[in-house]
Amino acid sequence: MDALTKLKLMAVPDTTWIKEATFRQENAYWLDVSFDIALEVLCTLREKGMTQRDLAEMMGCSPQYISKILKGSENLTLETICKMQKVLQIKLIETPYSRLLDAKPSSQPEQQ
Repeated sequence: MDALTKLKLMAVPDTTWIKEATFRQENAYWLDVSFDIALEVLCTLREKGMTQRDLAEMMGCSPQYISKILKGSENLTLETICKMQKVLQIKLIETPYSRLLDAKPSSQPEQQ
């Protein structure tokens, strides 16, 4: 038996890439949104001079979880998104109601 025949017999076909590509195609929309959120969080961390560890401590989660979020492929819950918005004081998602909250009049009189 020659070397090429032995190699073909020993080789295991790699079909995992097909599953991964199918997953990416089927979930393209939320993966894009997750990536956008990750990018915004990363930029905000840099602007504020914060580390991923700082964010994890402020959110009450592990640095490993923050790392997963910042890779842009984590299926985030609304709770997690809201925690990040609150901790970083940024807007990551927009809803009709959130615009109403932003437009709420202040209890403080306007300074002129």
